[in-house]
Amino acid sequence: MMRYVGSAVYDESESIRYRNILSMRLTMQQPDPDSMQLAKEKLTNGRSSLQVRPLPISHIDAMVVFTPVGSDTINVVHGSLSAQSDNGYATSGTYWQERYFTLHLDNHSANLLLHAFKKDYTAISLMYAFYSKGTSNNHVLDVSGHHNLKSELQKKLNESLAAIDPIDSLKTCIVKSDAFAIYLDTLLYPDLITQLDINDAIPPGYAVLNVRNYDFANNLRTDLYEKSVDIEATGAGGNKVSASVSFRATAPDISATNFKFNYAVRLDKPYRYRIRELYKDGREITSAWTDVTIWSALLDITTRPEDQQ
Repeated sequence: MMRYVGSAVYDESESIRYRNILSMRLTMQQPDPDSMQLAKEKLTNGRSSLQVRPLPISHIDAMVVFTPVGSDTINVVHGSLSAQSDNGYATSGTYWQERYFTLHLDNHSANLLLHAFKKDYTAISLMYAFYSKGTSNNHVLDVSGHHNLKSELQKKLNESLAAIDPIDSLKTCIVKSDAFAIYLDTLLYPDLITQLDINDAIPPGYAVLNVRNYDFANNLRTDLYEKSVDIEATGAGGNKVSASVSFRATAPDISATNFKFNYAVRLDKPYRYRIRELYKDGREITSAWTDVTIWSALLDITTRPEDQQ
């Protein structure tokens, strides 16, 4: 929960703005080797040898369900999944290990979650759906635990997934979906919730830009292997601070990320960015730098319709 209280230096002493970010790190639970071996033995049943491989996931959808302040209805809000390190991408012979789920909340909802977490209430649940290419007429739906919430969550989950228009409705199927409540012990882990007043500079490690790219998620650029954006901003001491983020064809479910700098940056100064495209044939094309003055605006680097191949 960040509050910009303005600065008298820039004649903004009464300018108050807020930015609330809910971020969760999700890790993939690896199968137990003994369980995998037992499953192979049961499935083989004396016949020829059997190979068990991970199911290729083509798309992931993630949602949060909660009741905002002043409302009696449960809201389902779609957030963004991103990778913030190499663990978020697949390596040779393996699949990704982690994702970051990010949601931007209004002030009332952020305060609701803050007080609920401090009192150990169940205030928020995470829902997700895994998609894969194949043929199936059925959605595999399940809601884990918390039987008093299962019926309502199941209803909301079905409604939300039914409204999703898959990238390829003839071949993209939901193979796994679930929902679970999130508890947070703020006495044991007080650093997980932060209320911060900022002036003209934002501290390092905090997300300041929402960057999106749908070239791979929507299969717009089959000629690309990787697309990156480099961003330069002015540091708190006046020096240049740079960082970059990449989107890859091997991880099409990553279409958004919340950009972070390793050092504090000035929000009253513009930033600039450039786009680097790495083609499957080995070519690399880098665009010219573009200056941006509004930090709160979404930075969408998706290829424009007239440039799509």
